[in-house]
Amino acid sequence: MLSLVEMVQRMIRLRQTRGVKFTLLAVCPNSAAVLAAAVKVASQVNAPMLFAATLNQVDRDGGYTGWTPAAFVQELERCRQQYRCASPLYPCLDHGGPWLKDRHTLAGLSLAETTAEVKLSLAACIEAGYGLLHIDPTVDRTLPPDKPAPIEVVVDRTLDLIVHCEAERSRLGAAPVSYEVGTEEVHGGLVDMASFRRFVYDLHDRLAGLNLSHAWPCFIVGKVGTDLHTSFFDPDTAQRLFEVVAPLESLVKGHYTDWVANPEAYPASGAGGAGRAGFELPLSRCADLRRPAQVYSPRQTAGAAGPPTRPGSLLSRAGAGARH
Repeated sequence: MLSLVEMVQRMIRLRQTRGVKFTLLAVCPNSAAVLAAAVKVASQVNAPMLFAATLNQVDRDGGYTGWTPAAFVQELERCRQQYRCASPLYPCLDHGGPWLKDRHTLAGLSLAETTAEVKLSLAACIEAGYGLLHIDPTVDRTLPPDKPAPIEVVVDRTLDLIVHCEAERSRLGAAPVSYEVGTEEVHGGLVDMASFRRFVYDLHDRLAGLNLSHAWPCFIVGKVGTDLHTSFFDPDTAQRLFEVVAPLESLVKGHYTDWVANPEAYPASGAGGAGRAGFELPLSRCADLRRPAQVYSPRQTAGAAGPPTRPGSLLSRAGAGARH
């Protein structure tokens, strides 16, 4: 199975050389029913799919789903076998960073305390076999609520967590893991092009300086118009962000796409990933999902009737105001 780094690199090449455009769907596995439904659809449409769980949902304490990282990966594999899914399925961490687990805020943990807890959780995700880790240190509870963490602080903390992950991966003898960085949230400060460029280029240079270019993130989350209470995706902004990150072999990923009104704009603008808080996909909309056949070569099931094979958006109208 392709790593997400390899898949993103191939997506960029196909877009540039053949005009092939598509977007990967990331489902938030906030229950066993959501996980099973998403795997079933991935199998039916023969599409790769990401399953991005927050620390509130899946963590060492079981989260509110009852799954540890290892149990989550096992359940995903069970669903894959149950629905005979031949396409790639990637267990992922969403929003891994200080104070992004509610209990850390409620308990009044200090920066050092919440960071230590997050590092333990990151190690558990690596040991469980996650394919993607979203490193998101953009929340800072030591600052006033309306004051974002400075970009240099976000870069420092992002680097610290990636360095930790790579050390843990080496210690565990684990396979390479792909990374996602940044946030769409206003509190992250990545809300204008200057800040976005500064974050991306500073992180790129500092990883290279530590001989960690192999850990360069394949997804950069940017503010593309969507949040929990909006439904319009801004393709012009996404295109500008794509032009910044594509030369670095990364793609833009948007969050909060549950009720987005213009899903076709994602692949057209270069957005490589789209995350959803929930997953309520009517089977009648399955034809809206397209298989990016040029990206991977899954095992074909003899006699299986497949969806149209022309590539396109992996998005369709979905809903659910799910908790993160």
